Amino acid sequence: MEDYEKLLEEAYQNLPEKVKTTVRFEMPKFEIFLQGNQTIVVNFMEVVKYIRRDPKILLKYLTKELAAPANIVGDRLLIKGKVRAEKINKKLEAFVKTYVLCKECGKPDTELITIEGILYLRCAACGARYPVPPIS
Repeated sequence: MEDYEKLLEEAYQNLPEKVKTTVRFEMPKFEIFLQGNQTIVVNFMEVVKYIRRDPKILLKYLTKELAAPANIVGDRLLIKGKVRAEKINKKLEAFVKTYVLCKECGKPDTELITIEGILYLRCAACGARYPVPPIS
């Protein structure tokens, strides 16, 4: 049995780093640039597809959190006013932690559902369901 453990440990140490990592979900980041008095998020729709959420929900969340009007034009998000990239990405991270990642298992295999007027996050991986704050 000890030989097996030793061989297993040796095999694990010889694995490339890419195989050793068990993280399936990487926190997305917005690509942002300023144009005049507007902040433009270039990869907005790409991020929305990655986190599997309705773009209108993320738009609503960001406009509320940043206290700035915004709209979606094509694949981009246009925010009125100058907003630092760090601030927008922190808001995105907070959104993902609250409305995408399961609090029980940490996986992104979730969906937002409404039951009797209450917004819930339901995890397809572990079956957990718990209420989340409404996005208003």
